[in-house]
Amino acid sequence: MNKIIVIRGPLGVGKTTVSKLLAKKLGAEYLSVDKILSDNNLDKDDDISVENFLKANEIITGISDGNRGPYVIDGNFYYQKQIDDLKNRFKDGVAIFTITSTVEKCIKRDAQREKVYGEDSVRYVYMVVSKVKAGIEIDNTDLTIEETIQTIIDNL
Repeated sequence: MNKIIVIRGPLGVGKTTVSKLLAKKLGAEYLSVDKILSDNNLDKDDDISVENFLKANEIITGISDGNRGPYVIDGNFYYQKQIDDLKNRFKDGVAIFTITSTVEKCIKRDAQREKVYGEDSVRYVYMVVSKVKAGIEIDNTDLTIEETIQTIIDNL
């Protein structure tokens, strides 16, 4: 089993729901990049720098050092440099999954959240995240949450 399982994708694609349920199913610890950024005051700018995302990777490394894992980490992972840094830190111990869907479905999912980000934010994050290709891509447009999780497990 990989020590680090990264679930990435655009806003509204279902990363957090999938990640939390996957962690529970695997007996893994769940970590949120957004929470790490927030807890460490690394998210104060509208456009979070790659340096702050790299600092989040350092924090993830610190959390996982000496602990067996696995860890399921969810985040947008906007930058290839952040992904490459994580791969360098964990070598073969990291598995990356990119969840995709249509932008329309992400907008619809976002509108159903408790904290709605809005169509403009969804479209922007979708565009930025879609530029970075990493790991195994899973299109969950027509998949249930359970089917998405099973696809991830089948590819671990």
